[in-house]
Amino acid sequence: MGTLARIGLFNSEPHPLLMDGKRPAFRTFLLELLKIEGDDSDGPLKGEENIVERILRLGHCKDKGTAVKAAKTIIFLGLNEQTEVPVSCQSAFDVSCLRMEERLAYSSTEQDMVLLHHEVEVDFPDDQHTEKHIATLLEFGRINNGKTITAMALTVGIPVAIGALLILENKIKTRGVLRPIEPEVYAPALDILQAYGFKLIEKTE
Repeated sequence: MGTLARIGLFNSEPHPLLMDGKRPAFRTFLLELLKIEGDDSDGPLKGEENIVERILRLGHCKDKGTAVKAAKTIIFLGLNEQTEVPVSCQSAFDVSCLRMEERLAYSSTEQDMVLLHHEVEVDFPDDQHTEKHIATLLEFGRINNGKTITAMALTVGIPVAIGALLILENKIKTRGVLRPIEPEVYAPALDILQAYGFKLIEKTE
């Protein structure tokens, strides 16, 4: 990522090449970032090796392996293609985000996964024994009415919504910034999470 940043792909300032009425191709914009004149499809960036060589020559990184990874990313994102850059892209950052959204989006046969695993060791005051409490949550993205909802969206959004609901219903009496280790917070929250289909596997050793 550092190499891509040094190339300028994450620059959020409006780029002159993207401000003109005529829209350049992604390849033309890449040539501009790599300081190469011309946009001939058979020119200096026709393959991965050429991109690697250019990255190293410009000093964006010193390690060839890192340059290879950056070149592979550039090709995967289609930044060397002749497709026209949409008018919505005004900066290099806009261009990079657009290509990432297009290439990294989940297909209809893909889903994400969230794995949360906690291990808490408890030492009792009498020093006689200790306990290890283990809790594991495994959640996959869901498809409802043909629409995919990611596991990340579910596991982040629903707990926040539950917290807001408990406050609105005045079920959390304590005010201020609270950690979720307070019973008045986690007890009802866990019940609602379970109703939504989230299951924590808990055990004590």
